[in-house]
Amino acid sequence: MLPALVAPMSANPQPLAMSSIELTMDSNDLRGYPLKRPETIVGRDPLCDLLIDSQGVSRRHARIFRRDDQYFIDDLESINGTFLNRERVRKPTLLRDGDTIHFYRVSGVFRADGHVEAARPGDGGLYSPIESPTPAKSILRNTHELDATATDSGTHEQRLHAVLKVVESLGQSLGLDDVLANILDGLFEVFPQSRRGNIWLINEETGKPELRATKQTGSQTLCSDSFGPLASTISSEVISNRKAILSVDELNEDASESIFDFQRRSSICAPLTRPDGEVLGAICIDSDDGDNPFDEEDLEVLTGVTAVAGQAIEHSRQHERLIQSAVDFAVEKTRRERAEGVLQTAESIQRTLYPASNPEVDGFDIAGKAISTEKGCGDYFDFIPLADGRLLIAVGDVSGHGLGAALYMVQTRSYIRAHAAQGLEVSELLSRVNRLLCEDLVNGTFVTMFLAILDPVRRELSWSSAGHPGFRLNADDEIEHLAATNLVLGLIPDIVYESKTLHLNSGDMLALPTDGFYETQNRSGKFFGRDRMLDEITNCRHISSAEVIDSLCDSCREFAGDAPILDDMTCVLIKVRQA
Repeated sequence: MLPALVAPMSANPQPLAMSSIELTMDSNDLRGYPLKRPETIVGRDPLCDLLIDSQGVSRRHARIFRRDDQYFIDDLESINGTFLNRERVRKPTLLRDGDTIHFYRVSGVFRADGHVEAARPGDGGLYSPIESPTPAKSILRNTHELDATATDSGTHEQRLHAVLKVVESLGQSLGLDDVLANILDGLFEVFPQSRRGNIWLINEETGKPELRATKQTGSQTLCSDSFGPLASTISSEVISNRKAILSVDELNEDASESIFDFQRRSSICAPLTRPDGEVLGAICIDSDDGDNPFDEEDLEVLTGVTAVAGQAIEHSRQHERLIQSAVDFAVEKTRRERAEGVLQTAESIQRTLYPASNPEVDGFDIAGKAISTEKGCGDYFDFIPLADGRLLIAVGDVSGHGLGAALYMVQTRSYIRAHAAQGLEVSELLSRVNRLLCEDLVNGTFVTMFLAILDPVRRELSWSSAGHPGFRLNADDEIEHLAATNLVLGLIPDIVYESKTLHLNSGDMLALPTDGFYETQNRSGKFFGRDRMLDEITNCRHISSAEVIDSLCDSCREFAGDAPILDDMTCVLIKVRQA
Protein backbone atom coordinates (compact mmCIF):
# COMPACT_ATOMS: atom_id res chain seq x y z
CA MET A 1 0.00 0.00 0.00
CA LEU A 2 1.45 3.39 -1.00
CA PRO A 3 2.25 5.66 2.00
CA ALA A 4 0.76 9.13 2.16
CA LEU A 5 2.58 11.49 -0.25
CA VAL A 6 4.03 14.60 1.36
CA ALA A 7 4.15 17.84 -0.67
CA PRO A 8 5.06 21.32 0.57
CA MET A 9 1.98 23.49 1.11
CA SER A 10 3.40 26.16 -1.20
CA ALA A 11 4.00 23.75 -4.09
CA ASN A 12 2.18 24.48 -7.34
CA PRO A 13 3.26 21.61 -9.58
CA GLN A 14 2.55 21.50 -13.29
CA PRO A 15 1.93 18.34 -15.31
CA LEU A 16 5.14 16.75 -16.59
CA ALA A 17 5.68 15.02 -19.91
CA MET A 18 8.97 13.39 -18.96
CA SER A 19 11.36 14.84 -16.42
CA SER A 20 15.01 14.09 -15.72
CA ILE A 21 17.69 14.00 -13.04
CA GLU A 22 20.91 15.87 -13.75
CA LEU A 23 23.68 14.42 -11.58
CA THR A 24 26.73 16.53 -10.76
CA MET A 25 30.03 14.76 -10.05
CA ASP A 26 32.12 17.95 -10.03
CA SER A 27 32.04 21.36 -11.71
CA ASN A 28 33.06 19.87 -15.08
CA ASP A 29 31.10 16.63 -15.06
CA LEU A 30 27.29 16.60 -15.44
CA ARG A 31 25.28 13.50 -16.32
CA GLY A 32 21.63 13.47 -17.26
CA TYR A 33 19.17 10.64 -16.69
CA PRO A 34 15.64 10.89 -18.20
CA LEU A 35 12.87 9.54 -15.98
CA LYS A 36 11.19 7.34 -18.58
CA ARG A 37 9.69 4.79 -16.19
CA PRO A 38 6.87 5.25 -13.70
CA GLU A 39 9.42 4.27 -11.01
CA THR A 40 13.21 4.68 -11.03
CA ILE A 41 15.26 2.88 -8.37
CA VAL A 42 18.52 4.65 -7.46
CA GLY A 43 21.41 2.87 -5.74
CA ARG A 44 24.69 0.97 -5.92
CA ASP A 45 23.16 -2.39 -6.87
CA PRO A 46 23.87 -3.18 -10.57
CA LEU A 47 20.16 -4.02 -10.95
CA CYS A 48 19.09 -0.46 -10.08
CA ASP A 49 17.64 1.72 -12.85
CA LEU A 50 20.02 4.56 -11.98
CA LEU A 51 23.35 3.10 -10.86
CA ILE A 52 25.50 5.28 -8.60
CA ASP A 53 28.70 3.37 -7.90
CA SER A 54 29.89 5.41 -4.93
CA GLN A 55 30.81 4.48 -1.37
CA GLY A 56 28.16 5.68 1.06
CA VAL A 57 25.31 5.08 -1.40
CA SER A 58 23.22 2.06 -0.37
CA ARG A 59 22.52 -0.84 -2.72
CA ARG A 60 18.89 0.33 -3.01
CA HIS A 61 19.12 3.93 -1.85
CA ALA A 62 16.03 5.79 -3.07
CA ARG A 63 13.24 5.74 -5.62
CA ILE A 64 11.74 8.43 -7.87
CA PHE A 65 8.21 7.72 -9.03
CA ARG A 66 5.39 9.39 -10.96
CA ARG A 67 1.82 9.76 -9.73
CA ASP A 68 -0.79 11.79 -11.65
CA ASP A 69 1.86 13.56 -13.79
CA GLN A 70 3.85 14.58 -10.71
CA TYR A 71 7.17 13.17 -9.51
CA PHE A 72 7.99 12.19 -5.95
CA ILE A 73 11.15 10.99 -4.21
CA ASP A 74 11.24 8.42 -1.41
CA ASP A 75 14.21 7.11 0.60
CA LEU A 76 14.48 3.28 0.71
CA GLU A 77 15.81 3.11 4.28
CA SER A 78 19.33 3.92 3.06
CA ILE A 79 22.17 3.93 5.57
CA ASN A 80 23.35 7.52 4.96
CA GLY A 81 20.09 9.10 3.84
CA THR A 82 18.57 10.96 0.90
CA PHE A 83 18.35 14.75 1.15
CA LEU A 84 16.01 17.10 -0.73
CA ASN A 85 17.11 20.74 -0.60
CA ARG A 86 19.30 19.73 2.37
CA GLU A 87 16.34 18.27 4.32
CA ARG A 88 16.40 14.52 4.94
CA VAL A 89 13.69 12.66 3.04
CA ARG A 90 11.59 10.63 5.48
CA LYS A 91 8.37 10.23 3.44
CA PRO A 92 7.50 10.32 -0.26
CA THR A 93 7.94 14.01 -1.12
CA LEU A 94 6.93 16.04 -4.18
CA LEU A 95 9.72 17.15 -6.55
CA ARG A 96 9.74 20.62 -8.09
CA ASP A 97 11.83 21.96 -10.93
CA GLY A 98 15.32 22.87 -9.75
CA ASP A 99 15.12 20.89 -6.49
CA THR A 100 18.53 19.74 -5.26
CA ILE A 101 18.83 16.06 -4.35
CA HIS A 102 21.72 14.43 -2.49
CA PHE A 103 22.08 10.65 -2.55
CA TYR A 104 24.48 10.86 0.40
CA ARG A 105 27.42 12.75 -1.20
CA VAL A 106 26.32 12.48 -4.84
CA SER A 107 24.25 15.52 -5.80
CA GLY A 108 21.71 16.08 -8.53
CA VAL A 109 19.06 18.51 -9.76
CA PHE A 110 15.48 17.62 -10.74
CA ARG A 111 14.56 19.01 -14.18
CA ALA A 112 10.79 19.15 -14.68
CA ASP A 113 11.04 20.25 -18.31
CA GLY A 114 12.70 16.99 -19.34
CA HIS A 115 15.85 18.74 -20.55
CA VAL A 116 18.84 16.37 -20.25
CA GLU A 117 22.27 17.99 -20.07
CA ALA A 118 24.61 16.56 -22.69
CA ALA A 119 27.30 14.23 -21.39
CA ARG A 120 30.63 15.96 -20.90
CA PRO A 121 33.80 14.55 -22.48
CA GLY A 122 35.26 11.70 -20.49
CA ASP A 123 32.13 10.81 -18.51
CA GLY A 124 31.59 7.51 -20.31
CA GLY A 125 28.06 8.30 -21.51
CA LEU A 126 24.77 9.11 -19.84
CA TYR A 127 24.13 5.66 -18.44
CA SER A 128 27.61 4.68 -17.25
CA PRO A 129 28.12 3.90 -13.52
CA ILE A 130 28.94 6.95 -11.46
CA GLU A 131 32.09 6.95 -9.33
CA SER A 132 33.15 9.17 -6.48
CA PRO A 133 34.94 12.13 -8.12
CA THR A 134 38.69 12.60 -8.07
CA PRO A 135 39.48 15.32 -5.49
CA ALA A 136 39.74 18.79 -6.95
CA LYS A 137 43.37 19.37 -5.95
CA SER A 138 45.80 16.49 -6.51
CA ILE A 139 49.57 16.17 -6.46
CA LEU A 140 51.00 13.22 -8.41
CA ARG A 141 54.41 12.02 -7.34
CA ASN A 142 56.53 9.30 -8.90
CA THR A 143 57.38 6.87 -6.12
CA HIS A 144 61.01 6.82 -7.24
CA GLU A 145 61.31 10.61 -7.17
CA LEU A 146 60.33 11.31 -3.56
CA ASP A 147 62.97 13.45 -1.83
CA ALA A 148 64.15 11.70 1.31
CA THR A 149 65.89 14.89 2.49
CA ALA A 150 62.74 17.02 2.43
CA THR A 151 62.44 17.05 6.25
CA ASP A 152 64.83 17.85 9.04
CA SER A 153 66.89 15.04 10.50
CA GLY A 154 64.84 14.69 13.69
CA THR A 155 61.51 14.39 11.87
CA HIS A 156 63.00 12.11 9.25
CA GLU A 157 64.33 9.81 11.97
CA GLN A 158 60.87 9.61 13.54
CA ARG A 159 59.33 8.83 10.15
CA LEU A 160 61.88 6.11 9.53
CA HIS A 161 61.18 4.58 12.93
CA ALA A 162 57.45 4.57 12.13
CA VAL A 163 58.07 2.79 8.83
CA LEU A 164 60.28 0.19 10.50
CA LYS A 165 57.60 -0.45 13.12
CA VAL A 166 55.04 -1.28 10.43
CA VAL A 167 57.50 -3.32 8.39
CA GLU A 168 58.47 -5.35 11.45
CA SER A 169 54.85 -6.43 11.93
CA LEU A 170 54.71 -7.84 8.40
CA GLY A 171 56.92 -10.76 9.34
CA GLN A 172 54.65 -11.94 12.13
CA SER A 173 52.32 -13.97 9.88
CA LEU A 174 52.13 -15.50 6.42
CA GLY A 175 48.33 -15.32 6.23
CA LEU A 176 47.15 -12.69 3.75
CA ASP A 177 44.39 -11.36 6.00
CA ASP A 178 46.85 -10.99 8.88
CA VAL A 179 49.37 -9.22 6.64
CA LEU A 180 46.74 -6.79 5.33
CA ALA A 181 45.43 -6.12 8.85
CA ASN A 182 48.95 -5.49 10.16
CA ILE A 183 49.57 -3.00 7.35
CA LEU A 184 46.44 -0.93 8.01
CA ASP A 185 46.67 -1.16 11.80
CA GLY A 186 50.27 0.01 11.65
CA LEU A 187 49.51 2.89 9.29
CA PHE A 188 46.72 4.13 11.57
CA GLU A 189 49.28 4.33 14.38
CA VAL A 190 51.73 6.17 12.14
CA PHE A 191 49.04 8.58 10.88
CA PRO A 192 46.77 9.44 13.86
CA GLN A 193 44.67 11.76 11.67
CA SER A 194 43.51 8.78 9.56
CA ARG A 195 39.76 8.29 9.15
CA ARG A 196 39.64 5.42 6.66
CA GLY A 197 42.15 3.12 5.02
CA ASN A 198 41.66 0.76 2.07
CA ILE A 199 43.90 -1.82 0.44
CA TRP A 200 43.09 -2.66 -3.17
CA LEU A 201 44.53 -5.78 -4.81
CA ILE A 202 44.35 -6.68 -8.47
CA ASN A 203 42.25 -9.81 -8.98
CA GLU A 204 44.54 -12.38 -10.62
CA GLU A 205 41.69 -13.77 -12.75
CA THR A 206 39.94 -10.57 -13.89
CA GLY A 207 42.91 -8.19 -13.78
CA LYS A 208 40.73 -5.57 -12.05
CA PRO A 209 41.43 -3.97 -8.65
CA GLU A 210 39.17 -5.11 -5.83
CA LEU A 211 38.80 -3.83 -2.30
CA ARG A 212 40.48 -6.45 -0.09
CA ALA A 213 40.85 -4.79 3.32
CA THR A 214 39.32 -1.73 4.94
CA LYS A 215 39.60 0.04 8.27
CA GLN A 216 37.93 3.04 9.88
CA THR A 217 38.93 5.01 12.96
CA GLY A 218 37.96 3.15 16.12
CA SER A 219 37.16 -0.10 14.30
CA GLN A 220 39.07 -3.28 13.61
CA THR A 221 40.37 -3.99 10.15
CA LEU A 222 37.99 -5.99 7.95
CA CYS A 223 39.64 -8.30 5.42
CA SER A 224 37.53 -10.16 2.87
CA ASP A 225 37.68 -11.42 -0.68
CA SER A 226 33.92 -10.84 -1.01
CA PHE A 227 33.86 -7.03 -1.03
CA GLY A 228 34.09 -7.34 -4.82
CA PRO A 229 34.78 -4.61 -7.41
CA LEU A 230 34.19 -1.11 -6.08
CA ALA A 231 34.84 2.03 -8.10
CA SER A 232 37.64 4.30 -6.83
CA THR A 233 39.06 6.95 -9.12
CA ILE A 234 42.15 7.61 -7.03
CA SER A 235 43.23 3.98 -6.55
CA SER A 236 42.63 3.20 -10.23
CA GLU A 237 44.79 6.17 -11.20
CA VAL A 238 47.55 5.10 -8.83
CA ILE A 239 47.54 1.53 -10.17
CA SER A 240 47.41 2.48 -13.84
CA ASN A 241 50.02 5.26 -13.59
CA ARG A 242 52.23 3.49 -11.00
CA LYS A 243 52.51 6.78 -9.14
CA ALA A 244 51.66 7.89 -5.61
CA ILE A 245 49.07 10.62 -5.09
CA LEU A 246 48.59 13.24 -2.40
CA SER A 247 45.19 14.93 -2.75
CA VAL A 248 43.39 17.68 -0.85
CA ASP A 249 39.69 18.22 -1.53
CA GLU A 250 38.00 21.51 -0.56
CA LEU A 251 34.24 20.98 -0.15
CA ASN A 252 31.24 23.25 0.41
CA GLU A 253 31.67 25.33 3.58
CA ASP A 254 28.18 26.88 3.63
CA ALA A 255 26.10 23.74 4.13
CA SER A 256 24.43 22.85 7.40
CA GLU A 257 23.67 19.14 7.28
CA SER A 258 26.19 16.85 8.94
CA ILE A 259 27.22 15.20 5.70
CA PHE A 260 27.91 18.64 4.23
CA ASP A 261 29.96 19.94 7.17
CA PHE A 262 32.92 17.92 5.90
CA GLN A 263 35.06 20.97 5.00
CA ARG A 264 38.40 19.46 4.05
CA ARG A 265 39.52 15.99 3.11
CA SER A 266 43.01 14.80 2.33
CA SER A 267 44.19 11.45 0.97
CA ILE A 268 47.44 9.68 0.31
CA CYS A 269 47.58 6.71 -2.02
CA ALA A 270 50.56 4.66 -3.20
CA PRO A 271 50.97 1.55 -5.39
CA LEU A 272 51.88 -1.90 -4.08
CA THR A 273 54.44 -3.73 -6.21
CA ARG A 274 55.75 -7.28 -6.39
CA PRO A 275 59.50 -8.01 -6.17
CA ASP A 276 59.63 -8.02 -10.00
CA GLY A 277 58.10 -4.55 -10.16
CA GLU A 278 54.58 -5.58 -11.26
CA VAL A 279 51.79 -3.62 -9.57
CA LEU A 280 49.72 -5.65 -7.08
CA GLY A 281 47.31 -2.93 -6.03
CA ALA A 282 47.28 0.21 -3.93
CA ILE A 283 46.94 1.52 -0.37
CA CYS A 284 44.78 4.60 0.21
CA ILE A 285 44.45 6.50 3.51
CA ASP A 286 41.85 9.28 3.96
CA SER A 287 41.65 11.99 6.64
CA ASP A 288 38.98 14.56 7.44
CA ASP A 289 41.15 16.38 10.00
CA GLY A 290 41.17 19.90 8.54
CA ASP A 291 43.82 21.03 11.04
CA ASN A 292 46.21 18.20 10.21
CA PRO A 293 45.85 17.17 6.55
CA PHE A 294 48.24 14.78 4.89
CA ASP A 295 51.32 16.35 3.32
CA GLU A 296 54.18 15.18 1.10
CA GLU A 297 56.14 13.92 4.09
CA ASP A 298 53.22 11.59 4.90
CA LEU A 299 53.17 10.43 1.28
CA GLU A 300 56.89 9.66 1.57
CA VAL A 301 56.26 7.49 4.64
CA LEU A 302 53.43 5.63 2.89
CA THR A 303 55.56 4.87 -0.17
CA GLY A 304 58.29 3.59 2.13
CA VAL A 305 55.79 1.15 3.64
CA THR A 306 54.26 0.04 0.34
CA ALA A 307 57.67 -0.82 -1.08
CA VAL A 308 58.03 -3.58 1.51
CA ALA A 309 54.31 -4.32 2.01
CA GLY A 310 53.89 -5.34 -1.64
CA GLN A 311 56.58 -7.98 -1.29
CA ALA A 312 55.03 -9.28 1.95
CA ILE A 313 51.62 -9.52 0.26
CA GLU A 314 53.05 -11.42 -2.71
CA HIS A 315 54.88 -13.88 -0.43
CA SER A 316 51.64 -14.37 1.54
CA ARG A 317 49.72 -15.07 -1.66
CA GLN A 318 52.26 -17.62 -2.78
CA HIS A 319 52.14 -19.28 0.64
CA GLU A 320 48.34 -19.49 0.50
CA ARG A 321 48.43 -20.94 -3.02
CA LEU A 322 50.77 -23.74 -1.91
CA ILE A 323 48.66 -24.56 1.12
CA GLN A 324 45.43 -24.51 -0.85
CA SER A 325 46.81 -26.77 -3.54
CA ALA A 326 47.99 -29.30 -0.98
CA VAL A 327 44.66 -29.28 0.84
CA ASP A 328 42.63 -29.59 -2.36
CA PHE A 329 44.71 -32.50 -3.60
CA ALA A 330 44.73 -34.44 -0.33
CA VAL A 331 41.33 -34.08 1.27
CA GLU A 332 38.76 -32.56 -1.10
CA LYS A 333 36.59 -35.62 -1.58
CA THR A 334 36.65 -36.66 2.08
CA ARG A 335 36.01 -33.10 3.23
CA ARG A 336 32.93 -32.76 1.10
CA GLU A 337 31.45 -36.03 2.32
CA ARG A 338 32.05 -35.17 5.95
CA ALA A 339 30.83 -31.61 5.54
CA GLU A 340 27.59 -32.80 3.99
CA GLY A 341 27.00 -35.14 6.90
CA VAL A 342 27.74 -32.41 9.44
CA LEU A 343 25.39 -29.97 7.71
CA GLN A 344 22.56 -32.48 7.60
CA THR A 345 23.01 -33.24 11.29
CA ALA A 346 23.16 -29.54 12.17
CA GLU A 347 20.03 -28.82 10.17
CA SER A 348 18.07 -31.58 11.85
CA ILE A 349 19.20 -30.41 15.30
CA GLN A 350 18.35 -26.81 14.54
CA ARG A 351 14.85 -27.77 13.44
CA THR A 352 14.16 -29.08 16.93
CA LEU A 353 14.86 -25.59 18.34
CA TYR A 354 11.90 -23.97 16.58
CA PRO A 355 8.50 -24.14 18.31
CA ALA A 356 6.99 -27.59 17.86
CA SER A 357 3.50 -26.11 17.47
CA ASN A 358 1.77 -22.78 17.25
CA PRO A 359 0.53 -21.31 20.55
CA GLU A 360 -3.13 -21.43 21.48
CA VAL A 361 -4.17 -18.08 22.92
CA ASP A 362 -7.81 -17.09 23.53
CA GLY A 363 -8.90 -14.42 21.09
CA PHE A 364 -5.89 -14.83 18.80
CA ASP A 365 -4.76 -16.94 15.87
CA ILE A 366 -0.94 -17.10 15.96
CA ALA A 367 1.42 -18.99 13.65
CA GLY A 368 5.08 -18.99 12.69
CA LYS A 369 7.24 -20.68 10.07
CA ALA A 370 10.90 -20.68 8.98
CA ILE A 371 12.15 -21.87 5.58
CA SER A 372 15.90 -22.14 4.97
CA THR A 373 17.60 -21.88 1.58
CA GLU A 374 20.74 -23.74 2.69
CA LYS A 375 21.77 -26.31 5.24
CA GLY A 376 21.15 -24.31 8.38
CA CYS A 377 18.90 -21.30 8.79
CA GLY A 378 19.95 -17.85 10.00
CA ASP A 379 16.35 -16.78 10.64
CA TYR A 380 14.77 -17.18 14.06
CA PHE A 381 11.28 -17.14 15.54
CA ASP A 382 10.05 -18.22 18.95
CA PHE A 383 6.98 -18.32 21.21
CA ILE A 384 7.79 -18.27 24.95
CA PRO A 385 4.92 -18.48 27.46
CA LEU A 386 5.52 -16.27 30.51
CA ALA A 387 4.53 -17.04 34.07
CA ASP A 388 1.87 -14.31 34.21
CA GLY A 389 -0.03 -15.68 31.19
CA ARG A 390 1.50 -13.35 28.61
CA LEU A 391 3.34 -14.61 25.52
CA LEU A 392 6.81 -13.52 24.39
CA ILE A 393 7.15 -13.45 20.58
CA ALA A 394 10.51 -13.14 18.82
CA VAL A 395 11.47 -12.87 15.14
CA GLY A 396 15.09 -12.37 14.09
CA ASP A 397 17.49 -12.55 11.16
CA VAL A 398 21.23 -13.16 11.42
CA SER A 399 23.29 -11.53 8.66
CA GLY A 400 24.73 -14.05 6.22
CA HIS A 401 23.59 -17.55 5.34
CA GLY A 402 24.36 -21.18 6.01
CA LEU A 403 25.79 -22.96 9.02
CA GLY A 404 27.61 -19.93 10.45
CA ALA A 405 24.45 -17.86 10.57
CA ALA A 406 22.54 -20.84 11.99
CA LEU A 407 25.01 -21.16 14.87
CA TYR A 408 24.62 -17.49 15.74
CA MET A 409 20.85 -17.94 15.57
CA VAL A 410 21.05 -20.73 18.15
CA GLN A 411 23.22 -18.51 20.36
CA THR A 412 20.76 -15.63 20.09
CA ARG A 413 17.87 -17.95 20.94
CA SER A 414 19.61 -19.17 24.10
CA TYR A 415 20.24 -15.60 25.32
CA ILE A 416 16.62 -14.58 24.75
CA ARG A 417 15.19 -17.62 26.51
CA ALA A 418 17.55 -17.23 29.48
CA HIS A 419 16.58 -13.59 30.03
CA ALA A 420 12.89 -14.13 29.32
CA ALA A 421 12.78 -16.45 32.33
CA GLN A 422 13.83 -13.47 34.50
CA GLY A 423 10.62 -11.60 33.70
CA LEU A 424 12.28 -8.71 31.88
CA GLU A 425 10.37 -6.38 29.62
CA VAL A 426 11.23 -6.32 25.91
CA SER A 427 13.40 -3.17 25.97
CA GLU A 428 15.64 -4.36 28.81
CA LEU A 429 15.76 -7.87 27.36
CA LEU A 430 17.01 -6.54 23.99
CA SER A 431 19.61 -4.33 25.69
CA ARG A 432 21.06 -7.26 27.63
CA VAL A 433 21.07 -9.62 24.64
CA ASN A 434 22.79 -6.94 22.56
CA ARG A 435 25.62 -6.59 25.08
CA LEU A 436 26.21 -10.34 25.04
CA LEU A 437 26.15 -10.58 21.24
CA CYS A 438 28.64 -7.70 20.94
CA GLU A 439 31.12 -9.92 22.79
CA ASP A 440 30.45 -12.95 20.56
CA LEU A 441 29.77 -11.87 16.99
CA VAL A 442 32.76 -11.36 14.68
CA ASN A 443 33.57 -9.97 11.23
CA GLY A 444 30.71 -7.49 11.16
CA THR A 445 27.99 -10.09 11.83
CA PHE A 446 24.79 -8.65 13.31
CA VAL A 447 21.23 -9.69 14.16
CA THR A 448 17.95 -7.89 13.45
CA MET A 449 15.26 -8.62 16.01
CA PHE A 450 11.57 -7.83 16.62
CA LEU A 451 10.64 -8.69 20.20
CA ALA A 452 7.13 -8.40 21.62
CA ILE A 453 5.08 -9.46 24.63
CA LEU A 454 1.38 -10.13 23.97
CA ASP A 455 -1.08 -9.53 26.79
CA PRO A 456 -4.20 -11.41 25.60
CA VAL A 457 -6.39 -10.08 28.41
CA ARG A 458 -5.71 -6.41 27.75
CA ARG A 459 -5.22 -7.04 24.04
CA GLU A 460 -1.97 -5.11 24.11
CA LEU A 461 1.39 -5.73 22.46
CA SER A 462 4.51 -4.30 24.07
CA TRP A 463 7.26 -4.35 21.44
CA SER A 464 10.77 -3.20 20.60
CA SER A 465 12.69 -3.56 17.36
CA ALA A 466 16.43 -3.81 16.69
CA GLY A 467 16.45 -2.93 12.99
CA HIS A 468 13.63 -5.36 12.16
CA PRO A 469 10.34 -4.08 10.67
CA GLY A 470 6.83 -5.19 11.50
CA PHE A 471 3.42 -4.37 10.02
CA ARG A 472 -0.10 -4.00 11.37
CA LEU A 473 -3.07 -4.37 9.01
CA ASN A 474 -6.37 -3.30 10.56
CA ALA A 475 -9.85 -4.47 9.65
CA ASP A 476 -10.10 -1.74 7.00
CA ASP A 477 -6.85 -2.96 5.35
CA GLU A 478 -4.97 0.14 6.49
CA ILE A 479 -1.28 -0.57 7.05
CA GLU A 480 0.83 0.72 9.92
CA HIS A 481 4.60 0.31 9.66
CA LEU A 482 6.15 -0.68 13.00
CA ALA A 483 9.57 0.86 12.37
CA ALA A 484 12.76 -0.08 14.20
CA THR A 485 13.25 1.61 17.57
CA ASN A 486 17.04 1.31 17.43
CA LEU A 487 20.04 -0.31 15.71
CA VAL A 488 20.62 -3.99 15.05
CA LEU A 489 22.08 -6.29 17.71
CA GLY A 490 25.77 -7.09 17.96
CA LEU A 491 27.43 -3.85 16.80
CA ILE A 492 27.36 -1.29 19.63
CA PRO A 493 27.24 -2.66 23.21
CA ASP A 494 25.83 0.34 25.10
CA ILE A 495 22.61 0.85 23.11
CA VAL A 496 19.50 1.41 25.23
CA TYR A 497 16.40 0.05 23.50
CA GLU A 498 12.96 1.53 24.02
CA SER A 499 9.61 -0.19 23.91
CA LYS A 500 6.23 0.82 22.56
CA THR A 501 2.71 -0.40 23.33
CA LEU A 502 0.16 -1.26 20.66
CA HIS A 503 -3.53 -1.68 21.45
CA LEU A 504 -5.00 -4.45 19.32
CA ASN A 505 -8.48 -4.37 17.83
CA SER A 506 -10.69 -7.09 16.41
CA GLY A 507 -9.73 -7.83 12.81
CA ASP A 508 -6.12 -6.62 13.21
CA MET A 509 -3.33 -8.68 11.67
CA LEU A 510 0.32 -8.34 12.73
CA ALA A 511 2.90 -9.53 10.20
CA LEU A 512 6.50 -9.98 11.37
CA PRO A 513 8.45 -11.23 8.31
CA THR A 514 12.17 -11.41 7.56
CA ASP A 515 13.51 -9.75 4.42
CA GLY A 516 13.70 -13.05 2.53
CA PHE A 517 10.09 -12.54 1.39
CA TYR A 518 10.20 -9.05 -0.09
CA GLU A 519 13.78 -9.42 -1.40
CA THR A 520 12.92 -12.52 -3.45
CA GLN A 521 13.95 -11.87 -7.06
CA ASN A 522 12.95 -13.34 -10.40
CA ARG A 523 15.20 -13.89 -13.42
CA SER A 524 14.63 -10.29 -14.52
CA GLY A 525 16.07 -9.02 -11.24
CA LYS A 526 12.73 -7.64 -10.06
CA PHE A 527 11.99 -7.85 -6.32
CA PHE A 528 8.84 -9.34 -4.84
CA GLY A 529 8.67 -6.17 -2.72
CA ARG A 530 6.90 -5.14 0.44
CA ASP A 531 3.79 -3.86 -1.32
CA ARG A 532 3.22 -7.21 -3.05
CA MET A 533 3.85 -9.04 0.22
CA LEU A 534 1.34 -6.90 2.14
CA ASP A 535 -1.24 -7.23 -0.64
CA GLU A 536 -0.89 -11.02 -0.48
CA ILE A 537 -1.42 -11.00 3.30
CA THR A 538 -4.43 -8.68 2.98
CA ASN A 539 -6.05 -10.86 0.34
CA CYS A 540 -5.67 -13.92 2.57
CA ARG A 541 -7.13 -12.47 5.76
CA HIS A 542 -10.12 -14.83 5.54
CA ILE A 543 -7.95 -17.94 6.15
CA SER A 544 -5.93 -18.99 9.18
CA SER A 545 -2.56 -17.45 10.09
CA ALA A 546 -0.71 -20.66 9.23
CA GLU A 547 -2.41 -20.79 5.83
CA VAL A 548 -1.58 -17.12 5.18
CA ILE A 549 2.12 -17.83 5.70
CA ASP A 550 1.98 -20.89 3.44
CA SER A 551 0.23 -18.85 0.75
CA LEU A 552 2.85 -16.11 1.04
CA CYS A 553 5.67 -18.65 0.63
CA ASP A 554 3.97 -20.14 -2.42
CA SER A 555 3.56 -16.69 -3.98
CA CYS A 556 7.26 -15.96 -3.52
CA ARG A 557 8.24 -19.25 -5.18
CA GLU A 558 5.83 -18.62 -8.05
CA PHE A 559 7.21 -15.08 -8.48
CA ALA A 560 10.83 -16.31 -8.52
CA GLY A 561 10.06 -18.93 -11.15
CA ASP A 562 13.23 -20.82 -12.03
CA ALA A 563 15.42 -18.25 -10.24
CA PRO A 564 16.91 -19.50 -6.95
CA ILE A 565 15.61 -18.07 -3.68
CA LEU A 566 18.77 -16.81 -2.02
CA ASP A 567 17.61 -15.87 1.47
CA ASP A 568 15.85 -17.63 4.32
CA MET A 569 12.16 -16.79 4.74
CA THR A 570 10.56 -16.59 8.19
CA CYS A 571 7.31 -15.04 9.33
CA VAL A 572 5.12 -14.80 12.44
CA LEU A 573 1.50 -13.80 11.83
CA ILE A 574 -0.96 -12.77 14.55
CA LYS A 575 -4.67 -12.38 13.85
CA VAL A 576 -6.96 -10.77 16.41
CA ARG A 577 -10.32 -12.51 16.54
CA GLN A 578 -13.62 -10.85 17.29
CA ALA A 579 -13.98 -10.13 21.01
